[in-house]
Amino acid sequence: MKIIFYGTPDIALPFLQTLYNDEEIEVVAVVTKPDKPVGRKQEIQSPPVKKIAKEYNIEVLQPEKIDADFVDFIGNYEADFNVVIAYGEILPTELLDAPTHGSINVHFSLLPKYRGAAPVQTALLNGDKETGVTFMDMEEKLDAGGIYYVKKTPIESDENAEALLIRLSEVGAILLPTVLKDISEKVLSPIPQNEDEKSFCKKINKQDAEFDPNKEEAELIMNKYRAFYPWPGLFFMYEGKRCKILKCELSDGDVGAGELKKHEGELILGCKNGSLKINKLQLEGKKPMSDKDFVNGFL
Repeated sequence: MKIIFYGTPDIALPFLQTLYNDEEIEVVAVVTKPDKPVGRKQEIQSPPVKKIAKEYNIEVLQPEKIDADFVDFIGNYEADFNVVIAYGEILPTELLDAPTHGSINVHFSLLPKYRGAAPVQTALLNGDKETGVTFMDMEEKLDAGGIYYVKKTPIESDENAEALLIRLSEVGAILLPTVLKDISEKVLSPIPQNEDEKSFCKKINKQDAEFDPNKEEAELIMNKYRAFYPWPGLFFMYEGKRCKILKCELSDGDVGAGELKKHEGELILGCKNGSLKINKLQLEGKKPMSDKDFVNGFL
């Protein structure tokens, strides 16, 4: 079975590694985003998928844009599937339909719920107790293709976005070869999504990191803490300075909304409803510190 793999960030790596290690599958090419400048020094860096593909001696393609010439070129591989994992761009229908069995995407939600760029973060923000991975047939419309297979999994109470995304990628990667084989053998067929049940999630940005304990409930802030780890993080304004929350948990401490104070030996942030125990934080212009260090130095 010949596969062309489309992917860019770290989260795509388990899928590429699983396909590469399967004796019945040949990854004939990897398509990833172009190298780009990163960091303050703007040093040119390759996408993680490119680095691994090079180690595996797989041909790497990095088109600046997906045009008709690229689609024609891809046809030369005579692939059975395109497998697309976090490539970073909506692909045209001509490219999606080029392989024998079309193009497969693994989406980290229970479609049609949470179509879009941040399904894992959105599930955590909403306090969902369950999520999963969806293997779908791709079409040019965002996350709207027919569903081949869904694997559900509970969300652990202490999981943040990073941990949950890693776990979902590992679950999806293990299942991927079997799903591809079942599709090729017509064991699985795509089932149309129920458009009446669809929902979309917005892209997370830096502005989402700020919260106001005077106006927001502790449970919602805790959901944000889990959803926004490691990026964009979480902060509130304390005496005119940003105060990042690096580690916290729900508390029953009786502290007024917006107050950050020592209460029964713990550092407690009062919220509109409920409170948070702050275990580690970072005040603007200072190094990260424990709750005890903050109490000793600022309260």
